[in-house]
Amino acid sequence: MKTHLKLITLIIFPFLVGFLMTDGSSDSEYREWNEFNPERLDGPFTGGFGEQTCHSCHFDYDLNMEGGSLSVDGLPVAYKPGREYNITVTVQSEHLENGGFQLTSRFEGGSQAGSFSWDGDRLKYTPNVSDKIKYLQHTREGTLPTGDRKVSWSFNWQAPECSDEDIIINIAANAGNDDDSAFGDWIYVKELFLKPE
Repeated sequence: MKTHLKLITLIIFPFLVGFLMTDGSSDSEYREWNEFNPERLDGPFTGGFGEQTCHSCHFDYDLNMEGGSLSVDGLPVAYKPGREYNITVTVQSEHLENGGFQLTSRFEGGSQAGSFSWDGDRLKYTPNVSDKIKYLQHTREGTLPTGDRKVSWSFNWQAPECSDEDIIINIAANAGNDDDSAFGDWIYVKELFLKPE
């Protein structure tokens, strides 16, 4: 039964997208939207503070499947206010062909904690989500593998200048199979707690 539902969805989905995109848009505008779709996150999907995860769309498998992993390197257990940390996020799985992620850093009350910076074209802030919270994510270029069955992203996180509050890092990542559908992708999530030094 599940196989039949998948098949029906795979057949209907392109027609539904085409119907929704034909509000006066040209074919070239549709192709441009479809081509850049990997970076078009349309909301917060980190899994923290009541948010959904990427699993809300890529729902084919359970979260945090065996055969893959999500790792975050460079974060301390206790942060020093004002200090800058170089962070590397890596998602990997035995079937990965491309990948993506979204991450935030917030105080326990939900407000922004610290700031992000990076070099290159593999990262950006998720647009049109929040004026108060910054969501860091991949770009189209950032979906490409950086090793055998894995994708990594490196950036800097600067801890808040003055704080004695705990900080929560929420992250969700997609180990994708690059088949231009929501099926067959493995989603991984993490929630990390940092205490002030």
